Amino acid sequence: MALRDLVGQSEVRSRITSMLKGTPAQSYLITGAPGIGKHTWGNELAKALLCQDLKEDGACGKCPSCAYFDAGTHPDIRRFEAAKGKKSIKVEDLRSGLIADEAVNPQISKNKVYMINADQLADVSQNLLLKSLEEPPKGVAFILMCSDQSKLLGTILSRVTVLPLHPYSSDDIEKIVRSKTEGASEDKIKFCAEFSSGIPGKALALMEDEEFSQEREHIFELVMKMPNMSYTDILIDEVSYWNDNSDRTEELLLLLQWTLGDLAVLLASASKGVLKNQDKKEKLIGFIKDSRGLTLINVSNAVNAVTDFASGLKVNISYDAACSNMLLKIHKELKQ
Repeated sequence: MALRDLVGQSEVRSRITSMLKGTPAQSYLITGAPGIGKHTWGNELAKALLCQDLKEDGACGKCPSCAYFDAGTHPDIRRFEAAKGKKSIKVEDLRSGLIADEAVNPQISKNKVYMINADQLADVSQNLLLKSLEEPPKGVAFILMCSDQSKLLGTILSRVTVLPLHPYSSDDIEKIVRSKTEGASEDKIKFCAEFSSGIPGKALALMEDEEFSQEREHIFELVMKMPNMSYTDILIDEVSYWNDNSDRTEELLLLLQWTLGDLAVLLASASKGVLKNQDKKEKLIGFIKDSRGLTLINVSNAVNAVTDFASGLKVNISYDAACSNMLLKIHKELKQ
């Protein structure tokens, strides 16, 4: 893989290729939400900096350096992550693996690269690294990656070239997911891409998350069955389900909003609407046909009930009471 093969992020790609054509910076900071691809872009930048036959769009992919990089055996790159179960990179690991090593000449390439998970740098480690960033030895490059740059010292931020990764479009995420999964249905790919909020890592995780698939089916069927549910069904069985899955409430609420939103779209224009649950369009249309008194106002009120529940959770209200209230309001609006 090379920079040209990476999907999206045209601004970052343009900045990297422009720097590679001239005199590359020696210290980089790649930022963005967890799962957005910081390590992917960092790896391609590192590969380009080490390449022995650099092209306009990054590493050549054919030279000995690229071969060693792809095999994971390149001697001129060091990666720094916290040990398993630890929150921070050990200071001693930086001293022995970076500070003591950066003066050693590279073995294969003209450069040496140090990739560092900056989210795992305590203040003492940042201060230790600062000297290297201030006066990096010739031929040494630092690639830092972090999700929250507010945790980095201002003195570090002032010495790095920041490359911010922004949320991807749904189309771009679909391309990424297709390239990394086999045999998945297009409907599932599109749904997970849309649900990922522009984060490829989240989309890929959702594709493999059987619990998420079950949640989606449960919430969709909840809406479909809601008009015929009894108070006992709602206040005992359904509230119990939400309690058991309270750690995933945010996902459940979004799934509920999407299903209700699809009803609103179909009520407004059955032939032109773009649905989130496109694979369930016929069931949604059937629901509307069976609910002859259902209006956009009813659905809007149901959506407001979901929004009120989400807002209430931020002020520490009773989860049981708020959940029950939301479900009963939705039941009232859909039971037409």
